[in-house]
Amino acid sequence: MNIISLENVSKNYGFKPLFENVTLGLEDRDKIGIIGANGSGKTTLLRVIAGLEEPDSGRVIRAKGNSLAFLSQNPQFDDNLTVLETIFASSGGVMQTILEYENACHELAAGDHSPKLLERVSELQHELEMNGGWEIETNARSVLTKLEIHDTSAKMGTLSGGQRKRVALAHELIFKPDILILDEPTNHLDADTIEWLEDYLQRYTGALLLVTHDRYFLDRVTDRIVEVDRATVQSFAGNYAYYLEKKAEQEELRAVEGHK
Repeated sequence: MNIISLENVSKNYGFKPLFENVTLGLEDRDKIGIIGANGSGKTTLLRVIAGLEEPDSGRVIRAKGNSLAFLSQNPQFDDNLTVLETIFASSGGVMQTILEYENACHELAAGDHSPKLLERVSELQHELEMNGGWEIETNARSVLTKLEIHDTSAKMGTLSGGQRKRVALAHELIFKPDILILDEPTNHLDADTIEWLEDYLQRYTGALLLVTHDRYFLDRVTDRIVEVDRATVQSFAGNYAYYLEKKAEQEELRAVEGHK
């Protein structure tokens, strides 16, 4: 069952079409890599799928009730918020409870052992037990550790570009959406962290769309490739190695037909 469908979607950049008449379906367990030359429209296609940009024609249909997270290449933040606030504050419900719990724990660690704070910590622990928040909190700690985000009290304005991208990635992974869209997620990551992210995404049970220049990453994580090339979009039912094989066959066929 498709959770997102594109029907005859087109998008122009000025007078130039980025892609035209795209019809594409995304199922709930798909892991799709979007590839194409620089400037071909990969990021724009991601943004249209995510609902961050409207197509010039056609329509995007999203099944109701599915959560979606989008990691951009250059995420924007409020520089005055802490890392912890940035990761959790934009989400409601259990994520907000975890934020309050973590902040309370920071106060405890700083030496505040007032009865009021101890009572609040106990209340928050009970809330996390009731709404299943401990599993998310445990996952959050694991993700932060693996992404080497240690000082969660630091202000976002003090972080480097690479650190900011890691915080943004942590937010999307901890959020555990039904649909995860990642634009160049391996930028600013070292080899060990990329290997961990590969494993994380292989185990991820939602729908995944990603753009990356890391061909090995594509090979290990995706099971479907969507190519944006000369304003057309073509889908290949396999990983990047499968795409290369099928693309070579297509080029060979074109060459044969061109000589007829």
